[in-house]
Amino acid sequence: MASVVQSASSQLNPSPAAMVADNYDGRTLGRDLLALMTIFLVVVAYHLQNPVLLYQVQFGSAFRNATLQPVIAVGLILTFLILAGDWASLRRNPIRLAAAIVLLLYGLYIAVAVLLDFNLMGAFLGIDQTLFVDRLRDGAPLDLLEQHLQITVIFEYLALVAVVILWEPWTRLKLYTRALRKNTAPILVAVVVIALWEILINIFGIQEFLLPRPSVIAETFAEVYPRLVSAAWNTFQNAFWGFVFGCGAGILTGIASARFTSFSRALLPLAVGINAVPIIALAPIMNLWFGDLNPASKIAIVAVLTYFPAMVSTVRGLNSVDQSSMELMKTYAANQMTIFRKLRLPSALPFIFSALKVATTLSMIGAIVSEYFGGSTAGLGFRIRDDAGLFKYPEAWSAIVMASVFGILFYLAVSAVERALMHWHISFREK
Repeated sequence: MASVVQSASSQLNPSPAAMVADNYDGRTLGRDLLALMTIFLVVVAYHLQNPVLLYQVQFGSAFRNATLQPVIAVGLILTFLILAGDWASLRRNPIRLAAAIVLLLYGLYIAVAVLLDFNLMGAFLGIDQTLFVDRLRDGAPLDLLEQHLQITVIFEYLALVAVVILWEPWTRLKLYTRALRKNTAPILVAVVVIALWEILINIFGIQEFLLPRPSVIAETFAEVYPRLVSAAWNTFQNAFWGFVFGCGAGILTGIASARFTSFSRALLPLAVGINAVPIIALAPIMNLWFGDLNPASKIAIVAVLTYFPAMVSTVRGLNSVDQSSMELMKTYAANQMTIFRKLRLPSALPFIFSALKVATTLSMIGAIVSEYFGGSTAGLGFRIRDDAGLFKYPEAWSAIVMASVFGILFYLAVSAVERALMHWHISFREK
């Protein structure tokens, strides 16, 4: 009887992880993207925990950035927790529970190795811990490090099998078929465009400095992506913090504008005027104020770009409340804070997240363009400008592709947060 009551209680009051997992199950490919991301992070994390892979293998060298590695470790644990879902339901399936435990242990092992600079298997084998945090030097015990790889690769394979067990792609074949039929036209258009791009350049003999062939871009990308990942991550950090400050300020001022009409009337023309200023005009001014090499100049440009969409969308969302619902709340003697928390803010969330998703692309554009006008040479914008100036057009196009990848991932991350916070909304319930 107690188990029945607990089961009913878990269904009525599911955990946050279970609610997020349910939103990725059955109706969209969100769970599949989450599982693929977890697989990718498992492989990347395996390369991070051994200097042989990190400094001597091309794929591992792409993730040597010291600020990127902790994000990968934390991201692995977060994706695992979402993929695993509700632990109460896992207890009813021993195989899935064992897979979740294996993946959790792997995530903790990587977290300790990356975040605390302590490799547990290395300590077990008697390897000096300094070897795991520094570049390989002459005389390094490569035989011990190779032995470490042979053992830890078993952990990686177990973690990959665990992801597949939690994912259960064999139960989602109908969803894949439906998604393939639905997206056949876009896929065909993409394939035709790339094929025509390749063929027409060969037919008309278009010079590479005007437009490289897709095959050349792909080949160059495969060679230079380790450098591009680090450069893109440096640029993305400026885009992310500008996104946070700009959208955060926009949402807060939008709330104040919706509450105080006179404040909105005074602020809106100023916001429109600032938003109308081109980036190329703002960049030199911000560099002068904050300094060319100071990341704050790039963050400020991104914040200005993302502020206006967030503010306008917040004001529109807060003012779009259904009047009958507002009257009902007042009938129950609800105060202004209760009305805001239970009615106005939930009604404004679709508008706010629409602005946030637009701001993801704006933030990447602002961060890249701002690097054209001075700053660190480690960013993606500088690399695009430098490669184009040296007539390395395939390298420049490869950097553009990497910028697109980071922009898409940023957009998908915001979309995932939207789905997690708005699982109750009709737009998600109908999918």
